[in-house]
Amino acid sequence: MNENELSVLAWGIGLLFAYGLFHMFGLELIRWAKPRQDRHRHLGLLFTFWGLAVLHLVEIAIGAGLLYYLLSAPDYGSLSDGFGSTAVDYLYFAGASFSTLGYTNLEAHGAIRLLVMMLSLSGFMLITWSATFIYTIWGESFRKTD
Repeated sequence: MNENELSVLAWGIGLLFAYGLFHMFGLELIRWAKPRQDRHRHLGLLFTFWGLAVLHLVEIAIGAGLLYYLLSAPDYGSLSDGFGSTAVDYLYFAGASFSTLGYTNLEAHGAIRLLVMMLSLSGFMLITWSATFIYTIWGESFRKTD
């Protein structure tokens, strides 16, 4: 590995650790803020669903920001032709990498591939964590309390 690859990989690992902390606190905030199950179980589930959507969108925006930052230095690589340089382009690529394990019509070239790999791994882990969380909330909402 060269110096640029090590640097981008370090950013990717840092992103994964930051995502873990951010997601944990986001889940705690959702659990705290949602309506009580004993009174509004359907609303609590919807609030949880919407809260998770917002949480993931913020996480994608963080990934897009890091992509923008690193791609502003040509030493770290580039994305394939057809990639623009607007905020929407970065959000699209980060969101596709985050939610589809990197399956998109764009390709990463150079060291930035390592960040895209970490973004995909992070997305898989966080979406799985969120699915477990909403499954837990669903169980709490409909558990019989005899």
